[in-house]
Amino acid sequence: MNVNGYLSDFREENELVIDGTLFKHKEIHRYTWESPDGVTKNQIDHIAVNRTWAVSLRDVRTKRGADVGSDHVLLIGKFKLSLKAKTKVVAKKKLNVKRLKNQVVADKF
Repeated sequence: MNVNGYLSDFREENELVIDGTLFKHKEIHRYTWESPDGVTKNQIDHIAVNRTWAVSLRDVRTKRGADVGSDHVLLIGKFKLSLKAKTKVVAKKKLNVKRLKNQVVADKF
């Protein structure tokens, strides 16, 4: 969360869950920022996911080999989605054939 709380407000308004590298990895794969002196390392970058899809997040880690021209490290999230097809159930309309015995209804039909 930043000082002004903008990220927190944005997260609440959009029903987001913020995940970082909480999964078990070597220490080198958890840090997302390294200071220019190379001593201080922190986990300051995270992935924001809609609450609906948060259970699909399987792994989050860093990729240190990517040259992004920054002191931040590339953060990668892996998802596993299980999508189900929505089927629309259409109820069959029963016809009242007894009404056809009425001559007016039969003529109209």
